[in-house]
Amino acid sequence: MKTKTMNKTKNIGHISKGNGFTLIELVVVIVILGILAATAAPKFIDLTGDANESVLNSLAGTMRSSGQLVYTKSIIQGLHNEATGEVDLDGDGTTDISTKYGYPNAHRSEGIINALDISEDDWTWSGNGSNNVFFITTASLGKTNGQYVNTVNILASNCYVTYTGATSAGESAVVEVINTGC
Repeated sequence: MKTKTMNKTKNIGHISKGNGFTLIELVVVIVILGILAATAAPKFIDLTGDANESVLNSLAGTMRSSGQLVYTKSIIQGLHNEATGEVDLDGDGTTDISTKYGYPNAHRSEGIINALDISEDDWTWSGNGSNNVFFITTASLGKTNGQYVNTVNILASNCYVTYTGATSAGESAVVEVINTGC
């Protein structure tokens, strides 16, 4: 009688085909996902608008604070009830800011712009024809830097700050942020 020998081999550490992904397949999938993330993510994560809005909100706060400081100085100088005045901020005897009822007026070169300590290279600003509303935005949104007499580019950005001077004694100046286009 012949005996049969059975040769049993152990299949330890061997993955049979069809039970998973090879290392190459995993690497290819990861590379493809990386390429997709690199091209698609910037479209979903554009923070420029948030940054512009934050800058303008900060500027609006600075305008409010500056306006209050000028108003306080106009009270000290007895000009807070005057329709027009000229406030000397540093006590050197020269006019620093033109005021209207104690607050900086909205003139594009004599009023609130003088209360703001800003670089001309970073901003675009203007006043309306009657100089009762001042407009300001970033140079990149206004498409120019420094004073820009025509408000077309500023208003077209839909991302700007307006300053409206006081219109009567006891009334405050109004600062508003327009951010629909930021």
